[in-house]
Parts: sequence; structure tokens; C-alpha cells
Amino acid sequence: MAIFEQKLADQKAWTHETVCREAVRILESSAPSFRHVVVDEAQDLSPDQWRLIRAAVAPGADDIFLAGDTHQRIYDNVVSLREVGVNVTGRSRKLAVNYRTTAEILRWSMELLHGEPIDDMDGGFDSIAGCRSDLRGPAPDVRGFATEDDELRHLADTVRGWLERGVEAGEIGIAARSRELVNQVRTALGNSGIPTDDLAKAADGKVNVGTMHRMKGLEFRCLGVVGVGAQQVPPAAAITPPEEDRQAHARDLQRERCLLFVACTRAREELLVTWHSAPSPLLPTSATGSERLS
Repeated sequence: MAIFEQKLADQKAWTHETVCREAVRILESSAPSFRHVVVDEAQDLSPDQWRLIRAAVAPGADDIFLAGDTHQRIYDNVVSLREVGVNVTGRSRKLAVNYRTTAEILRWSMELLHGEPIDDMDGGFDSIAGCRSDLRGPAPDVRGFATEDDELRHLADTVRGWLERGVEAGEIGIAARSRELVNQVRTALGNSGIPTDDLAKAADGKVNVGTMHRMKGLEFRCLGVVGVGAQQVPPAAAITPPEEDRQAHARDLQRERCLLFVACTRAREELLVTWHSAPSPLLPTSATGSERLS
């Protein structure tokens, strides 16, 4: 790390983290800039970003209001708030009612994280046990296929069915783990006469297709999560080999589980989950009770 930072200094280059550190240094040498700060998606901030927030606001009553869910952490940022000067002990509140998705989708998605020791950012562990939804709908459609062509053909048929039932194209989302698969999905849907657009553009009148990471913070009436196969989720490049570092390996797998959880819970009413060949090991047997090999 010291060598890397020296090279940055020699090249007069900055990373997002070093910019944060410099900002902290400047703020700590002057009076705090704000009385109150509101933080959303708190689980995805890095230690340096938290120190920047702490330096920007003076400690006091209602100084920092934060909202987050460590079950939705999709980046490799594990933080103890106490270590960065943010005290939430005895001041936190857990929300148990999900207003976005149906009970059926929530129940299925929660199985993806069953038994995972998710930290609570305050030295303990969090749980989604007791989380509920009062909305009802169909169970997720979970399907495996022999080939990728079969999988994409079923996706196109499903999307066409949603459109024919009156679901607006802009209320339909498709999530995939890789940019390569996003492009394949867009090609397959386009060949079936279904207009699509990248999530970054989100044009009206078109089905939104993007990576699982880009799904964060969004929601769709109907959602397809595709390519959830053994070779794609998790991708080998995203996982540290266990023989190299067991803790990093476990942390990487948990991050991928959380990412899949985030993608699936973007669905409000209907969820389709598909793969070809073998299913992802992140899909527990109890969560694929409705799976069918088509």
C-alpha cells in the first residue's frame, strides 16, 4: 500500500479514497461545515467516506441521520461505525415492513441470505428475520434451461406476455451479472421485436436492461434476473480462492449473495429467475422449490 501511495504522489494522481482523506484533513483544520447530514445507502460507504462525513458535521443532537441495510451491501466496504466516530448504539431503529415487493418475492429472496452472518456496522450481527410485506402476488418463476438460447427465448416470451397483459415497457427490468450478458439480452429481445434500453439511459417505452449493480435503488413492476448459473454467479474473477485467503473468500461470496438479493428484490409484483446448465451455488435448494428444467 505504501508503494502504491508513493506512486500516486509521484504522479500527482488521486483516487476517490485519497480525495476523501485530503478533504478530511482540510475539514478538520476548520470549523465543521454542517449541522446535520443525511446519509442513504449507508452500507456501501467506505471508512474514508465515513470519516469525511464525520469531519463535515459537528457532533451533537441529530447530527447524522443514516439509512442503510447491510443485507444490500454490494461493494467490499465493511465498516465499524464506532471506529469512524459515528455513535449509533441505543439510537438505531429497525424497519420490518417492506413496502416495495410482494410477500412471495420477499420470502423467496430472503432464502438467498439464510444463515449468513451479516454484520450490523456496529460490532454485532443483523438479521432480516421478521421482515414482512403485506402485498400479495404470484410466486417467483424460477427456471433452468439446457442452453442459453433456450433461456433467452423464454425470457423474450415472458417479457412479451407482460407487455400483452398491459405492463408498460418502462415498468419491466432485466438484470444480469455481466455487461456481456446485458448486451446478449438486449440483442435477443430486440430480435423478438421488444425495444430495450440501457439502465443508464432509461428511455420511456423501452424495457430496461442492466447489470445487477446498476439495479441498486431502482424498482420495477416486473423483473427478470437472468444468467444465474454456476459459471456466471458468482463469476470466478470476483471470488478470492479459499487457499489464498479464507476470510476474503467468505466475504466475497457474501457480497455476491447480497448482490443477487438486491437484484431480485427490485421486483414489485413479478419475478423471473433463470439460468442454463447448472444453477448458481448461491441459489439454495430451499429457494428453488419451484425450479423447472425447461
